[in-house]
Amino acid sequence: MTSTNINTLELISLQNQLLLSIGGSLDTHEVMHSFMQTTLKKLGLKGIHLYTYDKSLSDNTQLSHYLSIPENNTEFKNSSGLNIILQRFENIEVNSHLSELQNNNEILAFAFGSFGILLLEKKLGKFHESLKDALLPVVLKLAEHYHACEQQQRLIKELKINKDAQRAYELQAKRDPLTNLPNRREFRYSLFREISNSQRYDYYGALMYIDLDNFKNVNDSLGHSIGDILLTQVAQRLVKQARQGHNVFRIGGDEFVYILSNIGNTKTEAVNASQNVANRVIETLAKPIEIGEYSLHITPSIGIALFPSDFDEDNDSENVLRHADTAMYRAKKQGKNCYAFFDPEMHVEASQRLIIEDHLRKAINKNELRLEYQPIVNTDGIIIGAETLVRWESSVLGKISPEIFIGIAEESNLILEVSKWILQNACDYAETLYKSLPKNSQFCYISINISPRQFIQNNFIQSVTSVIDACSVPNDFIKLEFTENVLLDNIDITIEKMQKLHSNNIDFLLDDFGTGYSSLSYLHKLPIWLLKIDKSFINDFYAEKNNTQAIINAIMVMAEQLNIKCLIEGVELQEHVDYFKKKGVHGMQGFFFYKSMSGEALQELLSKDIKKTEAV
Repeated sequence: MTSTNINTLELISLQNQLLLSIGGSLDTHEVMHSFMQTTLKKLGLKGIHLYTYDKSLSDNTQLSHYLSIPENNTEFKNSSGLNIILQRFENIEVNSHLSELQNNNEILAFAFGSFGILLLEKKLGKFHESLKDALLPVVLKLAEHYHACEQQQRLIKELKINKDAQRAYELQAKRDPLTNLPNRREFRYSLFREISNSQRYDYYGALMYIDLDNFKNVNDSLGHSIGDILLTQVAQRLVKQARQGHNVFRIGGDEFVYILSNIGNTKTEAVNASQNVANRVIETLAKPIEIGEYSLHITPSIGIALFPSDFDEDNDSENVLRHADTAMYRAKKQGKNCYAFFDPEMHVEASQRLIIEDHLRKAINKNELRLEYQPIVNTDGIIIGAETLVRWESSVLGKISPEIFIGIAEESNLILEVSKWILQNACDYAETLYKSLPKNSQFCYISINISPRQFIQNNFIQSVTSVIDACSVPNDFIKLEFTENVLLDNIDITIEKMQKLHSNNIDFLLDDFGTGYSSLSYLHKLPIWLLKIDKSFINDFYAEKNNTQAIINAIMVMAEQLNIKCLIEGVELQEHVDYFKKKGVHGMQGFFFYKSMSGEALQELLSKDIKKTEAV
């Protein structure tokens, strides 16, 4: 093909050979390498070079080297005249070619579609004109194939990106972004499948509902970033101790669930296996979690529900989850850091709680709540004060014990509404009672119980002082009574609130003293006027192998040193009265003296008490 005269048959044969060299590959580099190598040999070229436009530039003005054959031919690529040649050929039309002599050898240039320029470097002399025309359609065909390859590669890349995005989306839809555990959506599907399998293949499974005790304190005191790290490390521990076939999920907040698959063919086997796993979880989380400078201790409350259930006709995922959740709350009531199995009585209890909560919401508007007052006496038996107690008699449910409905009110946040009603009505009664007291009466205060939820409200001080200030009695006639639970959250804020109220002549009584665990270290900082020693100490006062007397004596000595008065609750025996009378306590309260009574009954009793005092 180096002769000066080339006949038509030879040109057609050359075109076919070059076109065949393009091949069917979709790799642009492979296509160009095959074509350029064949062209180099058939035409006896010194070199063949492809320059393409930079795709990162929108105006396609800058050419960059793509491929040269032979690849080690750097003479042309590094020549000083290369840029001049490329600049001259940049405006070449698609259906044409240009040439340039360099060192007496011709360089032939073809527009490579709109993608770049193909340069053929003659070894000796010039290209035959007929050869130039014959190469033009081949180059155009090559450019089309090159374009098709690029499009295909782009489509493949986009398809991969879309698949990766779809895979990431599906993973995100199934995974909790913080802990990377399967999320609530995946949990529901997995639980439904596992319940179905347990029914089909006749084996037991279990769902464990794990809630971290007092996790809110970590977030509130150390921040959510520390809380997130803690959740992540808890998740890692749960996964690490999980056995094959048992799956851990995070369904929200500090709540994890654990599906135990095929843990026995009998209920006894399933219970034993569940207990082993629950104990393992408690043991795993017992070790402190180190986060920076903090060493955090976290404990779980675990509720366990077996499935399929023999007492629930609908063995669906919703019921199983609800049962495990109910059992978890039972574990919290039992003291936390433990587990509890669901039983039907819990279901009945939960239903009753919902009914009571529903009727309690309506109780205030229906005027079903009432206040009673239990007198407090001094060592002479004279009434010196009274504690305000709330009672509820529902028109539908009848009398409901305060131990029941106050707890439900606390959990449902209804306690705020109930406490507001108690404060207002107790202050109204205090005003009536104060006006009816004779001048020589020793009755000097009414105490009103304050809920921990009520105390932590941001507007607590304003809401309390506004009601007490509006009452036409001295502020010290109203005492606020709270338990040690108030001290559990933020002691500094607690002290600040109490001091502000104390400066407004509003005093505090610390109720149920001795049953908590947090107040001793802060007792000297609190503006406490009086300690009420819990009645549980009095109940065991004369029990064998019991030293509650020593504890009570120690409390009274400590209180005296702190200039705090003591009141004894639960006094029911003459022996109690005689003992504490000798101790010179501030007051006593209990059934030995008086049960709680209506406001009218208290007023009548006080008038009799005055006459009895005068007679003495």
